Amino acid sequence: MQTNHGRRPSLRWCVCLSLACPTAQAEEAPRTLDRVEVTGTTAPSPLDETPAVGSRLGLATRETPATLDVLDETQLQARGARTSIEAINAAPGVLAAALPSSPGVTTMRGFSGGAISLLYDGIRQTAGPLITRNYDSFSFERIEVLKGPASVLYGEGALAGAINLVPKRPQFEAPRWSATLGAGDFGARRAGADANAPFGERAALRAVVSDNRSDGFVDDTDTSTQAGLFAFRWRPHDALELGVSIDRFRDDYGTAYWGTPLVPFAAARDPSRIVTSANGYVVDLATRRRNYDVADGYSRANADWLRTRLAWQLSDHAQFVNELDRYAADRRWRNTETYTWDAAAANLRRSTTFITHDHDYWVERASYVVDADLGGLRHRFSAGVEYSESDFFNRRRFGTTTPVDLHDPQRGHFPTGDEALLFPGAGNRVDFDSASTVSALFVEEALNLGTRWLLVAGLRHDRIDLDRVVSDRNTGTRTAFARSYSPLTWRAGAVFEAAERTQLYAQFSRAVAPVGSLFLISQANATFDLTTGDAVELGLKSSLWQERIDLTAAAYRLRQDDIVTRDSGNVNVTVQGGRQSSRGFEVGVSVHLTPQFDLDANLAVLDARFDRLVEAGGADRAGNLPANVPERLAGLFAVYRFVDAPVSLNLGARHVGRFYTNNANTIRVGAHTVVDAGVSWQLPLGELALRGRNLGDAVYADWNGGAADQILLGAPRSVELSWTVTR
Repeated sequence: MQTNHGRRPSLRWCVCLSLACPTAQAEEAPRTLDRVEVTGTTAPSPLDETPAVGSRLGLATRETPATLDVLDETQLQARGARTSIEAINAAPGVLAAALPSSPGVTTMRGFSGGAISLLYDGIRQTAGPLITRNYDSFSFERIEVLKGPASVLYGEGALAGAINLVPKRPQFEAPRWSATLGAGDFGARRAGADANAPFGERAALRAVVSDNRSDGFVDDTDTSTQAGLFAFRWRPHDALELGVSIDRFRDDYGTAYWGTPLVPFAAARDPSRIVTSANGYVVDLATRRRNYDVADGYSRANADWLRTRLAWQLSDHAQFVNELDRYAADRRWRNTETYTWDAAAANLRRSTTFITHDHDYWVERASYVVDADLGGLRHRFSAGVEYSESDFFNRRRFGTTTPVDLHDPQRGHFPTGDEALLFPGAGNRVDFDSASTVSALFVEEALNLGTRWLLVAGLRHDRIDLDRVVSDRNTGTRTAFARSYSPLTWRAGAVFEAAERTQLYAQFSRAVAPVGSLFLISQANATFDLTTGDAVELGLKSSLWQERIDLTAAAYRLRQDDIVTRDSGNVNVTVQGGRQSSRGFEVGVSVHLTPQFDLDANLAVLDARFDRLVEAGGADRAGNLPANVPERLAGLFAVYRFVDAPVSLNLGARHVGRFYTNNANTIRVGAHTVVDAGVSWQLPLGELALRGRNLGDAVYADWNGGAADQILLGAPRSVELSWTVTR
């Protein structure tokens, strides 16, 4: 299958296939195209791009036997995606939420949280919920989404897929700079600057900074995020290239919004049916803007990345790539995170939580990539090693504070000190010290059998060594334990070119995941083996109607075995033996009807459930839907550019089906549809855009907050004005 010689090759793909693109995806060997033709007025097909997240072989999207979605910088700007959460929500079949403990926590294909790996330029540090933040999208060149098990590429945890945030990088071609400014309702302010400076044909620098702030639609929930990137790229020789980048990110959520509590219908001044519960509790819309966090609460994070990459072209067909990265993060939470209705007192009882993360991580990854003939067949092969070390120190404190009135909360302050009296009880004042090392070997192969068949396979073996110390400051007990794992993960797939520019594919894959985050795993859970996930996926990728339509469709089945459950003979005993599964169908279409009109639409339908799960007290959850998993997701985005005026109009709609906030399925969040629209003017000094969000002023919920009976409500209708210039 010679997909690189279609009638409409992606120019961006052609550039990135050369050594001139220093990305994690450039682990593929460079290739020389026989011919590049650009005809007609249609844009390059996204199916011909080579997202880094799907392979280390430089496979195009249409060559990859899995579902891949990419939103590049231009698309993010057109859709008004200001943050990584908004960008991820623009991807088909994905739902992300602004939960303060892990902003950007995601659900995909029936699984959420640690089942989805978060990558930064192709590198994964640990389980996603521990490190997710809400980055400004201005920092990124594109965001890539790989669906289905990805442990064969990224190690334990990637059961349902991986999301890769690809930062901007230096370019040799020409000087370039851009800037953006924006302001809108709820005190939204945004600014960013990006400068690319080549020095001759051999070196380039790039600096990107951004600042994103909001007062929030809930009382006293201001947020601010700042990011900076400084990258250097040097090509001392045609066969050698070095890249170094320093990235810094910080955020401050102030007194964060942890959700709106459910209360009895009789206690609500403006009861709503957007959430229904078995006990009759509802969301009181009169409390939609109320904040119940302590007045001096905060959620803060600082993170620094040092990334290096060396690419050495050994021959016309072979390349060696070495990546050495270091990540350090400091995260702090001090909040009242849960609020529970007290029927006797007719007020809200509140908890207190103080958590710290001191996280240090480094990783070395080396790979050898070949793109050559093997017996007259095109043969792409990669083999490599990876070694990483992590140190993670975590303080956890849990207590209570004063109750508050539902409608007139006197929020008070967080208790001062670290005494046992403030956090009474065993397990409420605990320090965790975790260290892990991971050694991995991986191989990947893509073999063309003639011009129509492509076989793709991969294999990875990990050795994971974990050492944990748990110190209970209240009881004085100190527990040390260790555990090692040696998982083998794999994938095997085939792609068949059924017609010109139309591919059918099938893939089988296996992934692994711990029963909980390795850094937070208890001594009891450390005795369990890794869970396993198996998946099968069948799909179609096609470019039709003279390249004006790109169509993708996939059907899949995904199953995770050996999740933790209760022993059927003794519900007080925890064992492995549970199962969670999903099956579904996804379709996406991108239509370029005319040079003036583009349309993208997608639909994801799934059936997710616990096949076997018994929880505390013997509660049987078999047949229930996992928490925060909508079984219907749909999106539509259209843009129209006027011929005789520098004006374009855009319209976006997103539908999220109903979901539950707990495994018992006793609290159900109703479906919602949100519509956005915008108009932009291309002026000599840049693009001026006016955008309206949630035009119908829908009242809806995104996720559960600090607890299952706290609901994160979406923002009301808002308007913003932005200006962007690129030179």
